Amino acid sequence: MLDHRRLHGLEVEQHTISSRAARTTSNPLWVINLLDALVRHSCANHKRETIAFSKASGSSIARMWVLVAWRNYMKWCSERRRADTPAMRVGVCMKRASANQLLKERLFPSRVGLPEAWSDHYWGRVESRQLRNPKRHMLRYAA
Repeated sequence: MLDHRRLHGLEVEQHTISSRAARTTSNPLWVINLLDALVRHSCANHKRETIAFSKASGSSIARMWVLVAWRNYMKWCSERRRADTPAMRVGVCMKRASANQLLKERLFPSRVGLPEAWSDHYWGRVESRQLRNPKRHMLRYAA
């Protein structure tokens, strides 16, 4: 359910797509259907009927951040052509990143700007409403 109080003058046009429509590139939902397939294929906690589900919302969100980085900077747009990644298409980077490049150094919020909306996720402050007494992992040695 949308909270219309937060949409300040935003007009939303709604379309209905049949769930029986072929899930091909001509389907308007192609991009999200592809992402859903990648998530289910790549993340054990998002497969159907699994015991690997994330107990805490923050854990699931952290896995999605990793998937977003992989999808945009490492995974080819087309596995057949292998010409570019989504980040290359929009001009964020000139070549495909390797895992070593993505994980080469930790980007500290004090050195690299962090949007306010992401800070609770970065610092692990996202509460899981499903858990009665969630235990927060407090870093002792990280600085």
